Amino acid sequence: MDAKNSGTVDILEKDCTLKTLTLVQAHLDSLPEDRIRELEAADLYPRVTLYKDALETELLDADYLAAAPRWRRVLYRFLPTYLAQVSEAFFVKNDYDALISWAENLGIPLAFLLKFTWPRKPHFGIFSWISRPKKAVLLRCVQSAFDRIILMSTRQWEFARSELNIPEERLLLLRWPVDEKFWRPMPGDTDMISSVGREMRDYGSLVKALHGLPHIRCHIAAGGLVTGRKDAWIQAVEESGPLPQGVTIGKKKYSELRELYARSRFVVIPLLETETDNGTTSILEAMAMGKAVICSQVAGQTDVIEHGVNGLFVPVGDVTALRDAISYLWAHPEIAEEMGRHGREFVVAHHSLDRFVERIKDDVSKVLSGQVRG
Repeated sequence: MDAKNSGTVDILEKDCTLKTLTLVQAHLDSLPEDRIRELEAADLYPRVTLYKDALETELLDADYLAAAPRWRRVLYRFLPTYLAQVSEAFFVKNDYDALISWAENLGIPLAFLLKFTWPRKPHFGIFSWISRPKKAVLLRCVQSAFDRIILMSTRQWEFARSELNIPEERLLLLRWPVDEKFWRPMPGDTDMISSVGREMRDYGSLVKALHGLPHIRCHIAAGGLVTGRKDAWIQAVEESGPLPQGVTIGKKKYSELRELYARSRFVVIPLLETETDNGTTSILEAMAMGKAVICSQVAGQTDVIEHGVNGLFVPVGDVTALRDAISYLWAHPEIAEEMGRHGREFVVAHHSLDRFVERIKDDVSKVLSGQVRG
């Protein structure tokens, strides 16, 4: 056994319970954990605490930062939140057996700090979009500071292997998770369609397509103000003219979103061209609810929709093709229902939240025990 793994094996021999710290995006307006657990228990919220419980990990979020020593909290006032999280993780790293960074903007800066630190601290990255040029350059420089980089897109995994030359033994390809127990088929009439999400959405094309379908109601569940700045999709919708009759826009809470999916005959996810799998969360939620999905055929969206089986692809930005696909599934509810059944089966078989969390837990344990060398 080499020296770099001996310390972690000693830890595991003394105590089979790993102590890990997970850096997650800090949402200052998020609900308190106690309230989230109450909502989960009442079946009004997906099981977002499952990861924390299964790994017995602490989350380095806004609440964690608020409990830092006073002198560090003063320092963090002058830093962006994500850099404050990275700094805090570096300060407390020796209190944990391993660090897990759930986002590139957290993991890459932390890796820079850890790269020049001894003894070496085990570090895992859970990333979704590493092929953006700036991220790719930085990740190439610090890849050695990761014991494992976990990716959830085949295209991103291939990029990491072939373009960044990251050894395959330090890469793990998982499937995006969805809480199939919360997002589940529910009875009721389907008298509308819906579209969900905000990143890389082409709602301008969707609204134009719906101008020719006045008999189909649609709700777009999306918010758009980020630090007072409008999302690009809002401008695109505004430029497309007045909303068609029956089209509404507005954010939904989780329980409300589930009701929206349930009322939808199918779900439409119109995307701008992207090399990553934008839209996957919404697609999987819809499929878990037993809904067919119409999606723009972008380069990065390759792992979930099988055209004609659990959904339909349409060319990016093609308003006529999008309108035709919506008209077709609306006029053939039995086909939409059959696609929805296939989608639900696919999610349960491949995208279970429980299986995803177990795979991460197992991989962290194996790396730290020396069964797999990073």
